[in-house]
Formats: sequence, C-alpha cells, structure tokens
Amino acid sequence: MQETLLIKFLKTLNHLEIRQFRDFVNSPVFNKNKKIAELFEIHFKFYPEFTSEELSEQNLFKKIFGNEKFNYSKIKILISDLFGLGKEFLAFRIYKKDQNAKEKNLLFALRERNLDKAFEQAHKLADTRLENIKAKDEKYFLHKIDLEFELMAFHVPKKPNVNFPYLQKKLDLFLEYSAIVLLKIYNIMLHENHQNSFQFDMKMFDNLMNYLQSIEKMDNPTLEIYYYIIILEKTADEKYFYILKDLKKKYKDKLTPFDNYMLYLHLDNYCATAYNEHSRTDLLGEQFLLVKENLLFELVGKGKILYPDFLNEVKKAVRVNEFEWAEEYITKHKDNLTDEIENTLNFCYGFISHKKGDPDQALDYFSRTNFPNFIMKVQVKIHLLQLYFEKEYYEQAVLMIDTFKHYLAREKSIKDSMKVSIFEFLKITGELIKLKTEIPGNDRNFRLDKLKQDIENMSNNRFGIKLWLRAIINN
Repeated sequence: MQETLLIKFLKTLNHLEIRQFRDFVNSPVFNKNKKIAELFEIHFKFYPEFTSEELSEQNLFKKIFGNEKFNYSKIKILISDLFGLGKEFLAFRIYKKDQNAKEKNLLFALRERNLDKAFEQAHKLADTRLENIKAKDEKYFLHKIDLEFELMAFHVPKKPNVNFPYLQKKLDLFLEYSAIVLLKIYNIMLHENHQNSFQFDMKMFDNLMNYLQSIEKMDNPTLEIYYYIIILEKTADEKYFYILKDLKKKYKDKLTPFDNYMLYLHLDNYCATAYNEHSRTDLLGEQFLLVKENLLFELVGKGKILYPDFLNEVKKAVRVNEFEWAEEYITKHKDNLTDEIENTLNFCYGFISHKKGDPDQALDYFSRTNFPNFIMKVQVKIHLLQLYFEKEYYEQAVLMIDTFKHYLAREKSIKDSMKVSIFEFLKITGELIKLKTEIPGNDRNFRLDKLKQDIENMSNNRFGIKLWLRAIINN
C-alpha cells in the first residue's frame, strides 16, 4: 500500500495531537463535510502504524461511498481535503501559542468594527503583558511596533494631528528591532567566514557599527551583548571576552534562552580557540566555570543531552583537574544521553583515567569505544597512541601510527587543516619513538632540539596534541 501525504502527516502526530486533530476535523467551525470526518475516523483506527490494507483507495471509497462505482478522483480529492485540514490544524496550533499574533489580530478586528472601549482595554492588556517580559529581543520590538501601529491607526482618524509622536516612536522601535536582527545575521556571517572561508557581502555593517558606537549608553541587553559579540568576533581582543563575561552575569535573566545560549557559545569558543589554536591553558579555568555555571543542555531548555556536548563538558572539567565534578556530572546526567551511551561513558572514564595518570585503566576504557563519528574516532586513536607511548609499547605505537595515517588518507570527511595537524603529531611521535628505541648517537641532542622546534611550529594544538608532545619531550 502506497503511503499517502495524509498518512505521512498523521504519523507525525503524537497521542495528544491526534486527538486534538480529531476534535478539529469534527468541529463545524473548521469542517462541515461529514465524509472528511468519516475518512479521518477510518484512519484513526489504525494509528500510529497505518499499515492496514483497509486504507487503500478502493477500500476507503467503499467504506465511505458504499456501493457507488469506484471513482479514483473522488477519493483522492477527499484524502487531499483531509490533508489540507491537517495543514490548517498545524497552523492553528502554532497560532494558539502565539500570543503576539492573537493580540495583533484582535486589535485590528476591534478597530475595524469601531469597538473603541474594547480596543483600548485590549491594547492596555497587550502592552502590559509585553512590558512584563524580561527579555527585550527582536520579537519584543516587532510586537511593540505592531502595537504602536494599531494605536496610531486607532487615534489618527479621530485626531489627525496626534500621529507625529507615534510615528517617531515607531521609527525608534524599528531601529532597535533592525539593529538586533542585523547583528544576529552579521554574527552568523562572521562565524561562517572563519569556519568555511565564505566571504559574505555584509551590507551596512560599518554603518550600523558606527551608529551603535555613537550611542552613549545602550539600554537594551540583547542589543548590547550582540554588539560586543560582533566586536569579539572581529578583533579577538581578550578585553571583550571579559566584558561579555560580566554582561552574562548582569543580564542572565534579561536574555532569552536562545540568546543566553549564543553568548555561552561565543565565550566558550574564545576559550577553545585559545587552547586549540594557540596552545594557551590560562583560559581553561574560565572555560570550566562557564560549563559549571551554564550546563549546555539546561541552557537550551532540553532534558536530553547530545553525546558530543556531554563529552566536551566532561573534558573541560578534567583539563583543570576537576575530577570529582566530572565524575558527579557523569553519574547525574548519563541517563539523559540521547545515543552512544556506552561509547560516551567509556571515553569519559578513559579521559579521566588518562589525566589522572592511570594508563592501564585508560587503555581499557578507550579500547572499548567504537564511535561511528569520525571526529570521535580521531580522538580515540590519539589517546590510544599517547597511551602506547607512555606505556613504552613502542611496537604497538608504530603500528598505530601506520594505521592512523591510512585512516586519515581515506577519510574524506576530515578537514584538510585537521589532517595537517594530526599528520604533524604522528610524524613527531614517530621520531620520538626512534629516539627512545635507538642507540644514542652523537646527533641525539641535535635531533632532540629539532623535534622541540617542530613541536613549537605545529599548526595547532587541536585535541591537546601539541601540549602533550611538549610535555613528553621536556620530561
């Protein structure tokens, strides 16, 4: 039986939604065609799988139209009409949750009907509700503009000369709205410039930044934090990291969950870049404090945790020797992992054991991981090679270097910049093994100095490889 668009739609509905859609279909406000309601009831019996042959066009036609001669177009139109109601239902559900849209449409309707008293009451209630919202983001300003427009449209026909203050206020609101929206777009563009080297045409960027710089005091938290995020992204000046850190504490309750999340990501990314690109460890404590104060899955308001986020939060704690916090985090939140649970736990405990200086335990944990994700495979291979070296399992280490090189060569998903740094790591580690296993010669000190220079000239410290090599060669 062919799966229709209607069935695909019905399969997306949970148990509550399918019953709400049933009420929607049976409401005379939305549907007066009883045969559409009959068609839904037939489908409803087979929720949620919808695999029965009774749902074929021929059987559906017979159940609804009785002994009437089968008409393909007739049943297809009925199915299409029910699917059309489904789309209306989805839009209606969103509209029911959108208080801004309901207020805007209500004010328009009351104004059109000259229900002045009701309009004034509805406008006052809408404005009061809006002002009680702590986060004054672009959605706030857009609705504020709509309320101002309705107020102007209400008063101008009665008093034509009163529109000037409303018009000025509308412009002021629109400027703040536009500034926030543009900053958010520029922010994404700058990020993509750095990540993917794609050059955007950032129209009006300098004009907007100059305008914002001219403002003596920004009184909107959302606008202020995105302004400084942009400056941090553009300049990489550390003072803006600390400005944003202070603003995060100051405005935590005045930002939406999404904007708090974006601010966290930029602060975290600054610390990560300092570690990965510049081998700096002085911001690792700051990065851990960000994790400790803002667990990522709590920040975005979801109970489930993606395993890359889980791993990264543990790694950030372990890098500053916060072992107890990391172990408590694992115990407390492991049941919230969405997938790769066993692999994730083995990696985390392996990472902790490695940092604690227990190579045997770390080897056992890492050897039991088998991530499908290539980034995780790379990290596991790096740790295994480091552990083989530390345990003086040099034969295994040499074999690991060879297989690792072949893996990098055939894995197309790994970015070239990452491949370069890992190949550097493998080459230097191989040279270190030769120094450890060969009979000392006259050129040993020269070769050692050369390797130290090679380590310092590495392209980056991704996954901590440069710092590990530096610690090994200076040991």
